[in-house]
Amino acid sequence: MSSITDTDMTASTDTRARSTTMNTWGLSWRGLRTVVDLELRQRMRSKRWLVALAVWFSVIGAMTTLVLVATASMSRYSGDTEATAGPMAFGLITLFVLGAGLVIAPAFTATSINGDRNQGTLATLQATPLSTVEIVAGKLVAAWAVAAVFLVAALPFIVWSMLLGGISVVQVLICFAVMFALIAVVCAVGLGFSAMFDRSASSTVMTYVVVASLSVLTLIVPALATVLVTVDNTTVRVYGLPPEAEWEYQQAIDDWYMADQDLDHSWENGAPAGFPAPPVQKCSWHEVTTQVTHTDRVWWMVLPNPFVVVSDAAPLPSSTKADPYYVDLGHYAAVSGDPLAGIRATVREAAIGPETERDDCIWLYTYLGYNVSQEYSGTTITLTAPDGSRPDYVSPVEPRVVTTGTPVWPWGLGANLLLGAFFFWVAVHRLKIPYKRLRKGTRVA
Repeated sequence: MSSITDTDMTASTDTRARSTTMNTWGLSWRGLRTVVDLELRQRMRSKRWLVALAVWFSVIGAMTTLVLVATASMSRYSGDTEATAGPMAFGLITLFVLGAGLVIAPAFTATSINGDRNQGTLATLQATPLSTVEIVAGKLVAAWAVAAVFLVAALPFIVWSMLLGGISVVQVLICFAVMFALIAVVCAVGLGFSAMFDRSASSTVMTYVVVASLSVLTLIVPALATVLVTVDNTTVRVYGLPPEAEWEYQQAIDDWYMADQDLDHSWENGAPAGFPAPPVQKCSWHEVTTQVTHTDRVWWMVLPNPFVVVSDAAPLPSSTKADPYYVDLGHYAAVSGDPLAGIRATVREAAIGPETERDDCIWLYTYLGYNVSQEYSGTTITLTAPDGSRPDYVSPVEPRVVTTGTPVWPWGLGANLLLGAFFFWVAVHRLKIPYKRLRKGTRVA
């Protein structure tokens, strides 16, 4: 009898264990749809989200109007409407919508679980056949759907910016797809903190701390870390005046300033009359010891930044592929005024690291009235004389060209998705039943 009783007790324990496991991680479309429908009905019952949506639409509209007016004015000034107005307006509106979305997304999930627990409705939901993962996933999908409505509300203004030219439908679709994924991550983070903390204020604050860390600290930390990767006594090859010739030329400039007391010289067409001519014929290769910063060692810290992810994911306009400067991302960002391309170019330039060679000689020609320009369609830096002619000077140093290269945004988006998955697991783990231990004063039903 004793052995039978032990066997029965063991079987009963195993059955309860399997039931608990199934009730935690079991996922069905019917259960998920039930929770999503319940959450959306509760949100639709309140009219406050409609007021928030109206305010959001008005703010986006006002911001878009200001951006379009400013970019149109700048385009008329530069004379390149298609290359400036469209990409600049689209980039600014996209960054603004992303930033605003990161601010409002925590409001949909940061109080979802602890709010239901404090109202005594969470235990009722857990008493149903619904599994824990169905409850958590349903709340996440419902909150993400509501947040997506706010992003979709900005589409009319994105279309408005597309009318200015230089923006393709593919750009819009890719940018919005990445933004939807990032908003889902923020919703998952809020859901996790909502399950961890009993107080709604605590979960909301912690969610905003994570959002601020992703958006701000990922920029501040690598900037401060450059101090740790700055190396002294680094040898760099320089094409310019040797130290002796440079000292002699600087001494001649000092003597000219001491002899000529007229400080109102015009430098518009080069150096004023009488200014010592630079001995460019003495330029040669030599090595100097200087301080360099290896940004290539810390640039990866900015990859999880949502603004970097969206900027790097945004493809360049297809209309620019025929232009020579398309291969140079930095020049395209400067010509188009596209902030997304600007962020993308800055990150990739940091990844290249410090220069190992530089041309100091070519800049001496500015004292002679020459215009120094870089040929972005090639790899040379050229000079233009005041009369329009070009001397036979070719810089021995190839300019650093920042290209689109291999995309890095999948790494940043992947880090964000892993973060969201972790907090989703935290929410499921905190809600699985039966509870092992509850803090004193925690309400269950």
